[in-house]
Amino acid sequence: MAALACTAANAESAAGPRGGRVAWGRMITKSRYWNFHTDRDPILAGFIRKETTLNIDPTWYSVDPARLDQLCAIPFIYVKDLAYVRSKTELQNIREYLQRGGFLCIDACTTPPRTPDMEVYLRTNRDILQRLIPGVEILRLPETHAIYHCYFKVQPGDFFPLPNGTPRSREHDGLYGVFEGKRMVGVISMYGLECGWPESPARKPGCMKMIVNIYVYAMTHSADAVATSP
Repeated sequence: MAALACTAANAESAAGPRGGRVAWGRMITKSRYWNFHTDRDPILAGFIRKETTLNIDPTWYSVDPARLDQLCAIPFIYVKDLAYVRSKTELQNIREYLQRGGFLCIDACTTPPRTPDMEVYLRTNRDILQRLIPGVEILRLPETHAIYHCYFKVQPGDFFPLPNGTPRSREHDGLYGVFEGKRMVGVISMYGLECGWPESPARKPGCMKMIVNIYVYAMTHSADAVATSP
């Protein structure tokens, strides 16, 4: 999965992985928070390099969804909220990226100024993905799913407590797999993992380990059986 079938290899702000190297990329959107916490991305990359055998580039990259070649240069892309991707061309490029083997990690910032309603967040991103790829299934992953223990053994209790005042629904807490057939093409995280590694000392170890698990899973599993329905 480290190399996608792209028609163009060059990207101005996203260098393609070389020599087995993989990378961390963030999707540029119209949200003013799309690059929130990017100053901590090298810390996460360092953690991944230290704790795994993945040859991850220590540099983070921004990828423009208007550029299919930039998307395809990065096999794993982090995005805060697809609701801010509104261009038809950009959405078509994201669909093409996923169908060529790319993986999206959609992770909510669990603070009211950035994600006022977590239930709306889940529903909105689910609906966008289902429009993008007809037949795609968004399924809540049980805590026994391999993504929770493919590298580190983690459990949802490792990600709490969330910041005071965080709006959340226990019904919708969790990690949701995005399946096209049996292949998982992405996840929707309701844990606010990114906000855990720079801001919350109590949450940092669990949040960083879960991100590593998602990354390792994305890089090593081209398909997975549907586990459970929400």
